[in-house]
Amino acid sequence: MSRALAVAAALLFALALWLARHPGAQSGVATRDFEAYWSAGRAALAGGVPYARGEIWSYERQVPGVDASREELLPFVSPPPTLLLFEPLARLPYDRARVVWLAVLEGACALGVIATFGVAGWQWRQAFIVALVALTFSPLTVTLALGQLAGVVYAALAVAIYALGCGTAASAVALACSAVQPNIAIVGLAGVRRSTAAAYAIAAALIAASTAALYHHFDGGLGGYLAMLTRHGAAERGDAIQFTLPALLGPLEPRAQAIIAALSLLVCAAPAALLARRSSPQRSIAFACALLPFAVPFLHQQDLIVLLIPAAFALATWRSKGALLGALGTAFAAIDWVDLAQRPAHRLEDLALAAAGACAIASLHPSRSALWLALPTVLACVLAPLAARQPMPIWPLALPAGFHAPSILDASAVWGREQLAAGLMQAHALWIALRALTLLGCLLLAAALAGERLTARAAQRSRTPRPAPAGSLSGRD
Repeated sequence: MSRALAVAAALLFALALWLARHPGAQSGVATRDFEAYWSAGRAALAGGVPYARGEIWSYERQVPGVDASREELLPFVSPPPTLLLFEPLARLPYDRARVVWLAVLEGACALGVIATFGVAGWQWRQAFIVALVALTFSPLTVTLALGQLAGVVYAALAVAIYALGCGTAASAVALACSAVQPNIAIVGLAGVRRSTAAAYAIAAALIAASTAALYHHFDGGLGGYLAMLTRHGAAERGDAIQFTLPALLGPLEPRAQAIIAALSLLVCAAPAALLARRSSPQRSIAFACALLPFAVPFLHQQDLIVLLIPAAFALATWRSKGALLGALGTAFAAIDWVDLAQRPAHRLEDLALAAAGACAIASLHPSRSALWLALPTVLACVLAPLAARQPMPIWPLALPAGFHAPSILDASAVWGREQLAAGLMQAHALWIALRALTLLGCLLLAAALAGERLTARAAQRSRTPRPAPAGSLSGRD
């Protein structure tokens, strides 16, 4: 049965790859988000400011596939240290640099998956199933499709987690590298312990040194950069591409939003505080990854690639004990729910990937309870026709012809105008529900990890002999 499910997963994955060729790919820039990285590198090489609206757009408009007749600016918001990576790539023509960057991303994601599942106790003989689970996990595939830096950050974080139990220097360097995307790297703080303090201290020193040396690209240094991030986050508040709780609460009144957001932080903080000191640093970081969308104000779908870390621990428990909650959470988080509305023509590809992922997970512990893993795929099949009738726009394809923002606006404000003009600021109930299903997967993963730890501690207490009360008999009458 296990082998049959693994074969079914492989066949469904192959079907999804074939379906990805039909219909043809969307028009526009290939590996879209790399456009901003390459252009920022070009601006830096020319001595300009990559964060300035005029500087970045002057190079982006030269990228093959960009419609230069309108302003479809994609801001560069990564920290200045990332320019050390993008400047060498910017010396190449865009198409060649894109191929090199994709190779880097693919290698980084592979390294991240190996480190993630390795620290969770997986063996090489399970590599085939691990590969299927990773390749059907939509945050990973979206990361590769967009050419997102999140893949490199995930790899750095996964290596840091793995190295926390091996050596201080390796974990410190990996933690420092993950900091190039702070909204993801923040989960690493859950691993702070007395035993790991040296690694975190070295990582903090490396981050401080890079900040002092490289933030000259931004007026005002670190403070100016953080102010820009604040403006960019405000420009995307309520955007349909955001996967945070505040984004999903957009239709509510501000007071209701604040109350629910505060309650969610409390719900996240309470179990995190209780479990942090009672779990290993690795499991604590995995738990923090599962709760990330409820604790940060800015998160895109590709940033959820870090959910592979709690998924690795949850699936290990599913494989050995048949604990369904984490496996079901992985199945929910793996599906590209938003793509059902963004690209209705590709729904068969999305559904095939969802079914492949469910079969791969079920093959780890084939039993009657594994039938529940079909629930996310069945739900996706039900929602796909509804999503096709209420499609979500795709930036920049949905921008009006000849769109231009007022010249006085900075890059973040222009980006906000573009999202509004493209129709992505609508508080559409179905679009919110689709993103909420991904967050449901996060909650199930967090509950699985918390429940597993509490159960383990209860079992440990039940096995520990209790001292006899004073004055009681000691086994003899």
